[in-house]
Amino acid sequence: MENKSSAAAQAFDSALKQSGLEARYRRDVVSDWSRVSDRVDYLPVKYSGTSIDYDSSYWIGNRADFTDVSLLIYYDKQPAAIWPLSVMGGESIAFGSCGGMLLPPVFDQRLALRSVKKVIAGCLDFADFFCRENGVPAWESRESFSAKSGLGEWHLQAMQRGAEATLRHDIFVDLSMDIAAIKNRFRKSYKSLITSGKQHFNVGVLGAEGNTEIWQEFRALHLAAAGRATRSEESWDLQYLTLLKGEIFLVHLKDHGDRMVGGALFHVTRDEGYYSVGAYDRNLFDKPIGHVIQHEAIEELKRRGVRWYFIGGRPFPAEPPALSDKQKAIVLFQNGFATHTFPRLILKRSLDSAVADLAES
Repeated sequence: MENKSSAAAQAFDSALKQSGLEARYRRDVVSDWSRVSDRVDYLPVKYSGTSIDYDSSYWIGNRADFTDVSLLIYYDKQPAAIWPLSVMGGESIAFGSCGGMLLPPVFDQRLALRSVKKVIAGCLDFADFFCRENGVPAWESRESFSAKSGLGEWHLQAMQRGAEATLRHDIFVDLSMDIAAIKNRFRKSYKSLITSGKQHFNVGVLGAEGNTEIWQEFRALHLAAAGRATRSEESWDLQYLTLLKGEIFLVHLKDHGDRMVGGALFHVTRDEGYYSVGAYDRNLFDKPIGHVIQHEAIEELKRRGVRWYFIGGRPFPAEPPALSDKQKAIVLFQNGFATHTFPRLILKRSLDSAVADLAES
């Protein structure tokens, strides 16, 4: 008997036909996906092929009923947009991107606005049809940061169809700023902590040159910190290959006895850096290991010419769900490095919505 995500993945072809979208699966047109990625105005990490592959490996390695169905969308027979998509099975179907909320497509910046509007209408038709056909009562979308002001077509058309918007926040570092200006935005206490940390530990950055010994040290530290294997062997191997491609780097700290005490991986595209995973010696939580790693990551991203560093979400006290003390501490720590806070709008489209769709020409 077929599992639910496999059956849902098969239903994609029917949904595509109903929507009128001209699209192919990313796995079949990898080179075209890369070409469109190079032509978008801003490429978030979650849209990079290596990040999508890693997320797939992560979910499957953790025995999730996961299928990557990311689509390359064509317009007038030319590659026009990339759209990360996934389905997960279980008691009910989860439809989204990379195992999380649905992301909107991003477009080749040469495509005319009128054409973009038509494609987005087709994408929304597809999302609605697929969810209805597979018993998904609603889809939720997290709009991607694009370094632009104003609301995009995805937001406007989804709202026109009856979606509801909820405000949340994300924090970033603007890497176009002078490094001195960025450091001046750090929380005041961090400056002395970073100086102290660099005196206690040796800082290194591992990039495309690779080093299997350092990589294995980081894996061992991650295992010790977690207390169990939380990742598949395949996902680790995939990340190391991504590191060799220059799309991930590892910031690591060693004590003066050459023992690794902390490390963190950062995914990177031409435009965005993103904290992926970290591991720290639990016996040294009172030391500023994380402060030094974040500082070094920002400097490395500056060296690479990346535009923005996406640190993460910035929840506030009135927003559900309530944070644990540990989560509050993490938010406080991360916010101390940010130069900017941006709104993030979560769109929820209920398929039983009574709101009439009002198409615009």
